[in-house]
Amino acid sequence: MRGQDLTDTQLLLELVGEAYSFEDLTQFRSGVLDVLNRVVPSDWVAYNEITPDETFAVMLPEYDEYEASLLPIFTAHAHENPLISRTQRTGDGRPYRISDMIDQRTFHATTLYKEFYRHMGIERQVAFSLPSRPQLLVGIALTREHKDYSDREVQLLALARPHLIQAYRNAELSGARAAMLAALEDGLDTLGRHFVVVDSYGRVEFATDGAQRLLGDSHGGVRGLPEEVRKWISEHRGPRPAGEPFVLRGGRGNVLVRLLPSRRQDRRDVLLLEGGTGQLSVAALRGLGLTTRQADTLRCVALGHSPAQAAVEMGIARRTVDKHLQHVYAKLGASSLSQAAMTAWAAVGVEHPQMNTPPGSSA
Repeated sequence: MRGQDLTDTQLLLELVGEAYSFEDLTQFRSGVLDVLNRVVPSDWVAYNEITPDETFAVMLPEYDEYEASLLPIFTAHAHENPLISRTQRTGDGRPYRISDMIDQRTFHATTLYKEFYRHMGIERQVAFSLPSRPQLLVGIALTREHKDYSDREVQLLALARPHLIQAYRNAELSGARAAMLAALEDGLDTLGRHFVVVDSYGRVEFATDGAQRLLGDSHGGVRGLPEEVRKWISEHRGPRPAGEPFVLRGGRGNVLVRLLPSRRQDRRDVLLLEGGTGQLSVAALRGLGLTTRQADTLRCVALGHSPAQAAVEMGIARRTVDKHLQHVYAKLGASSLSQAAMTAWAAVGVEHPQMNTPPGSSA
């Protein structure tokens, strides 16, 4: 058993290491499929972005001409997939198998199976989702014709999911950073986002009008950044910045400071500023597979409260908070409060992905 555990650990480390290397969503969409297929071998692996109006997909291996002709059938009957309908109904994005929801006979009776899956040789499937904006379901599905997915394989995907959430968020932020810099090069300030560029001393070299207003509200000026923000930047800069933002507290409300991923060597950093709480809601965090109380506890500590402060705010005993956090760690595969907070912020911070290829359909 120890040998198997060691193998699983190596597989998970390989997946996590490669997932964090993707620099934008285009790389993430295709690259994550190859990594997942090596960790949990499958006949098909699909990355899907599903909205009420359309479905965009990246497949490994790619569809041939005949298989592509079947895609409109999937779009018309996707609601019959019990994994898709369950995630849309409950918000629970953890990995589940079709066999966890319905038996093989019931599955075979669906139009989706008869007109699509049967022709694709798909008999078994496990799928999970990545938190995204409302009306968008970002899902990853692994399918086979013969052997169903084992409990061990489902657990591997469950342990990998929090890291994939953060890697997805980093890839999205990298894309936002590239778009922002391209717009600035063209002399445009029409993104509707609040950015700040600072040098290695924390001095503001550039700030959009909206960023200046936010910093002015919180700090009384934009000539420099508060010492606590500069310290936070120095601790988290690089290709894998913190998943959670820094909460800059001011008299007129909080400002969330996010550090965008960068591989530049000139020590300049790009910050994304947002007002309010970042919609770190209990409902959003329940999508990580948490109970209401567990989600409320995670929300409190992710907003910067200590476990003792969270107990006071929630009106419960400190030992109850600690118990909730233990369950949160287990469900998220986290080993510390910081890791759990990173996953929470990554889960609610995903922007609407920009589709770089024509929309189609998916399985």
